[in-house]
Amino acid sequence: MNTQQLTRGAMVCAIYGLLLFLNQQTGLMIESSASWLFVLPILVYTAMYGAKVAGIAALAMCLMTFLFGGFTTWFYSWLSILSGYVYGSGVFRRQKNSVNFLLVFLISFVSTILMVYLWAAVFDLDLMSDFKMIVQYFPSVRWDAFVLAVVVAMALLEALCIHLVGILLCTRLRIAMRPLNGIDSIESPRWVGIVSLVIWLVYFFGQSMVKLSPEWQTAVQAALFLDAMALDFYGVVYFMTLTVRKGSRKRAPLAILGAFIPVLQILWILSGEMDCLLQIRKNYLKQS
Repeated sequence: MNTQQLTRGAMVCAIYGLLLFLNQQTGLMIESSASWLFVLPILVYTAMYGAKVAGIAALAMCLMTFLFGGFTTWFYSWLSILSGYVYGSGVFRRQKNSVNFLLVFLISFVSTILMVYLWAAVFDLDLMSDFKMIVQYFPSVRWDAFVLAVVVAMALLEALCIHLVGILLCTRLRIAMRPLNGIDSIESPRWVGIVSLVIWLVYFFGQSMVKLSPEWQTAVQAALFLDAMALDFYGVVYFMTLTVRKGSRKRAPLAILGAFIPVLQILWILSGEMDCLLQIRKNYLKQS
């Protein structure tokens, strides 16, 4: 390890310490609303110098956490350091961006499951109150399916924040990384649309004609929620492709925003389903 690596390692540790201090002074605001910020210092440093050099800085950050936080801060920050270390290592090795995203998603998924099932009381996370409110409008919703949908959504959003901000920082700091693929390279598989139709039919008949066991109802609902998330994503890809190809790039953020607006996102889900079944976007790209 040379002098430059040591100096920059000390700098990222100082930035991480500043985040811990701000988190403590703001009533744990960072860890409760934007814990992915803890990821960025070690992510950048690992992307620059690799896993071997960054391992010392990661260990130093873990030890620093004892000075500026309690149990909840330890949990959030250590998992953030792990996510940044894994993602930065992938960038340094020129690993596929999709693999980096998947690894960070898995870490976020495991941490969210632990938070929901083991430390919900410690972290003041009360999903049951939200569930009771939803049941008032949708009495058929199952608790386990609801929890799975929340866990997957939270893990996806956290991984997406880390992925996008990581790419932005690496680009701005001119850190060599694997080139990004364009949106045209994303395929909408037809089998996804067929499987979605099967899930919808099973769920419909299970609600009206066939009496399913509680275990099967939970499984079908969980599959329905996950399928809706996937189709929502393909709906975003569909609308993004149309806006970019038609030269209206300013409307591109609307193609993403609509996927998160309740009721309106049904249009995105149906568009994703139609694109998967009929391959509308693929045919459009061939013609253009």
